[in-house]
This record gives sequence, structure tokens and C-alpha cells, in this order.
Amino acid sequence: MKTTIPVEDGDVLAAIRAFLGRLLESGALEAIYVPLEAAGGAAVPALVTDPARMAQANPLAPVMPINGARAVSALTGKKAPGRVGAVLRSCEIRALIELVKLQQATLEGLTMIGLDCPGTFEVPRYMERQGQAGGGLGDYLAAAREGRDPGSDGLTLRTACQMCLHPAADQAAIRFELFGLDPTQGIPVDIPDALAEQLGYSAASADGARQAVLEKVLAAHRAKRDGALAAVRAQMNANGGLPSLFNACIRCHNCMTACPICYCKTCLFRSASFDHKPDHYLSAAQRKGALRMLSDALLFQLTRMNHMSASCVGCGMCTSTCPSEIPVGMIFSAVGEQVQAAFGYEPGRSLEDPLPLVTFQANEWTEVGEAK
Repeated sequence: MKTTIPVEDGDVLAAIRAFLGRLLESGALEAIYVPLEAAGGAAVPALVTDPARMAQANPLAPVMPINGARAVSALTGKKAPGRVGAVLRSCEIRALIELVKLQQATLEGLTMIGLDCPGTFEVPRYMERQGQAGGGLGDYLAAAREGRDPGSDGLTLRTACQMCLHPAADQAAIRFELFGLDPTQGIPVDIPDALAEQLGYSAASADGARQAVLEKVLAAHRAKRDGALAAVRAQMNANGGLPSLFNACIRCHNCMTACPICYCKTCLFRSASFDHKPDHYLSAAQRKGALRMLSDALLFQLTRMNHMSASCVGCGMCTSTCPSEIPVGMIFSAVGEQVQAAFGYEPGRSLEDPLPLVTFQANEWTEVGEAK
């Protein structure tokens, strides 16, 4: 059902907080995963059970400290402990769908609550701007209404957000529509019929502004994406190739830790397998003439790429956490897009789409020239 949530005095955030509080007060949900405002302007992911604490919730905060799919995986595992809701952006929802396919989470007992996403900023840059004039939530919502980049001087969207082709959380059971939003008309919300009836909401039609704004956003993002991925692929095909893009890697494993799809409980690269004895380094250096220290950084990246390429949703958290500022997410997107195209697979689109690397099709070898 399409309905609208009333907005008083233009305060969109207050209206969304009130709605989330009602979900808890009504008993429709027992807990909701949502960012809470904290001292210093931080947005802290939290699991809220007390409706009164929704006064601190800020699902509109334009930052993403973690990809929430990781948190929801921890909250649900193979069986959710109760009726849990999770406020997620599109890339978080798509990552969660991949984790469900990988049997690292479940949607049973979980209600996904999505929002149109104009994009997010890097956490340190956003926190620097907190308390300064301009660049506040009002500007952010105005950018969503007009379909423009919400960045301002000194505060730019994360690269992954600038080239995101899925800013709308279409798979969510409850979805707040922010693109083209006119607060005086209320917030358009998609909500299951039974839940709308329980909360006392009735059907309402939208004015149609959202689709035009969404198409404008997608056109800008697609142009940015095409240019960025073309530049990365040019580097991959230049002298030095793909390995040269990871020359600055210090094998800190930050990208792996931040990635929502890296879920292995026991990871080879976090074991003693690559803690070589001193004479190993010397003999290797003597064979090659020079040996990179720490070694195996490229092997680490290529192994992750091999595991990730089909399921990478392009959230860019790996880039955000890289201390060497390697565009890890863009590199993975450039490779992943080609792998996904080869399998005709779009990660996070639907639970009905089987994972290509664990699904055998009898005709898959004939497509590459194997005789029947």
C-alpha cells in the first residue's frame, strides 16, 4: 500500500522518528536497527527497543559507518531472535540479500525498512562539518527533492555513492520516498497492507515527482560510473596492469573487515599461514633480487577479488577504510561488473537469483565452446 506520513513544520526527521516509534509501541516490531545520534555528531548503529530512544534516531544522517548488512547478519544469523526491523540503504539491503544466499543471515522475522538514498559522506569529513553553517539535513533533503548531488564545498559524496545505480531501496518491505519529496504533502511510504491497517494508515496516491527525479539521479550517476570505471580499466590495461593498482597496499585487512560480503569465520589471511620464517624472506629476495615487505599483499587482494567479484554490491566501504587511499571499491566494481555480466547476474537484486559460482547449469560449458 502507498500511504503518506504527515510532516509538521517541515520536520521530516521528526516524522520518521515518530513512525519508527509507533512500530515499537504497537508491538509490530520488538526492536529496530537504526543509527542513533551521539556526542560529537556521530551516527552510531544501534538496536533500539525503547520507543522513547527514537528521539535520538537519525536514519537520515548522510553517513554509513558500517554496511548494516554486517550488523543484521549478526542480529539474525540463521534465525532471528524476534520481530526485528532494520533501517537500511539500498547497498546494505543488496548486501544482506547476498548474505542470505550465502546462509549468513535470514529475512525470516526481519522487516527491512528502506529509504531513498541521495548518498553518504565519509564519516571524518562529515563530523568535521557538524555544527558549521550550511551542509545540514535541510540541504541534504533539498538535494534529494531536486535530484542533485548533496555535496558542498569541502564535503563531497563518497565515490561509491556518486556512481551508485541503485539509490532506491526497492526490496524493502517499508520504503520512505525522499526523491522529489515535498514535505508539505507528507512523506510517501510503501508499507504492507496489514501493517498499514494495524498502524491506522490509509491508502494515498503519490504526485509522480519521484520517478522523474530518480531518473535524473540515475543519469548523473551512470555518467560518473562509466567514466570512473573506464579510467580504472585503462590503468588495468596499462604497463603494470592490475597489480600496479595495489602497490600501496599494506595488507592491513581493513577492506576485508569493512566488506559486508567477507564473512569467513576462519580466514587464511588472518592465520599464521603468511607469517613466514626469516630465512624465507631472505631466500626469496635472493631469488628475485628484491622482495616486497610485507609480502603477499597482492595475493591477498586477488584472493578477495576472486571470492567477491560476483557478489560485490559496490557499497565502497573498502575504499572508505583504506589508509593508503587505494580505490579498492572502484577496482572491484570494474572487475565485478565484467564477472557479473558474464553470468548475467546482478548481486542483491533478488533472492530468487541463484549465486552463479555455486550453481551448476548443464549448458554453461557449451556456451564457451565445449562440445555437447
